[in-house]
Amino acid sequence: MEAFVVDLDKRENREVLCKFHFDRGGKSKLEYAYYDKQAVSNIHEVANKIKTLIQKSLKNNEYTLLNRNEIKEAFFNPLQERLNKTKVFLSHSYIDMKNNDFLGVKNIKSFLEPSDRSNLIFIDSLFWDYKNDILKEIKNHHIDISKIEDAFTLILRESLQDMIEKCPYFVFLQSKNSVSNQGLSRITYSAWIYEELKIAHSISTINESRPIPMMESMQVSHDISLFLESFETITLSELSQQINSRNKHVF
Repeated sequence: MEAFVVDLDKRENREVLCKFHFDRGGKSKLEYAYYDKQAVSNIHEVANKIKTLIQKSLKNNEYTLLNRNEIKEAFFNPLQERLNKTKVFLSHSYIDMKNNDFLGVKNIKSFLEPSDRSNLIFIDSLFWDYKNDILKEIKNHHIDISKIEDAFTLILRESLQDMIEKCPYFVFLQSKNSVSNQGLSRITYSAWIYEELKIAHSISTINESRPIPMMESMQVSHDISLFLESFETITLSELSQQINSRNKHVF
């Protein structure tokens, strides 16, 4: 796996994204590229499967014992075809995901993907939005999801690591929303960004630890200077050329 940092404050990146965005018609033509219609259409089905697994696992009306593999299979099955095609894991700020302008993640994803979509870009927002929709649907069945939410998040964290390990490329989008410069240190307040960078940094380490992730609601600062220094800085144009050139030779 090759790990890169794309600096969204760099003039070259801003110019190429701005041109690409407005050549496609600006906001009116921006596709919600990260949103998986197949997954969305299966939310009720997936929620029902997980609800059944929860009900079967109830012991003495007090403990819920979940089978990790069964939960993972139920959750990821609708996404499997897409995930098998993924080449690039894109780590980013949640704020940048919501940005529909030229510096937004959706525009960057569209820029990096060729017209035939052979290099699908994986965005973790797909998982977390999908997860929240599933849990919301389960809650509609009057099931107390507080007993399973943390376990569910840990299962997804493990799957997140599997996904990073699977992708040939890991790319971190560095922006004012994802990184705060404090003296000589670069800080993030996102526990998930920290997790993703740590996984990518240590992916070749034999004795890698698997820490329990903290929730995004906890405003804890994480020094990510060491991780970012180990990644090569690349422009979006160079990255697009590299991943698409590699894909031609793979097949």
